[in-house]
Amino acid sequence: MLQGAGLPIQMFKQSLFLLAIGFLLLFFTLHYFKMGFEAMICIDLFLVFWGLHKVVSWYLGEKFGIASMVAIPADAHKSIRLLGLLFVAFITIYGAQDLLQRVAT
Repeated sequence: MLQGAGLPIQMFKQSLFLLAIGFLLLFFTLHYFKMGFEAMICIDLFLVFWGLHKVVSWYLGEKFGIASMVAIPADAHKSIRLLGLLFVAFITIYGAQDLLQRVAT
């Protein structure tokens, strides 16, 4: 963990994770009630908050998982960690772009 990264940034990271899980659960609930447009907005918000959580984990130098079976350890080579960050950034930007397109129409 980086020096000086204390409790506030850990709380922020935990809040991002809880928001991501909350939007995922809200997606399933809205999908069950056949509210497709709102459910897709929740998926986009899930992708954005999931990605931000991974970016904060990367910034803190912690292990972060990018898929169910793929986790990048804290002591991995910098290029591997950067590659994982680029993948997460791609997913986050995709979610944000899709969210903006849905809300704009």
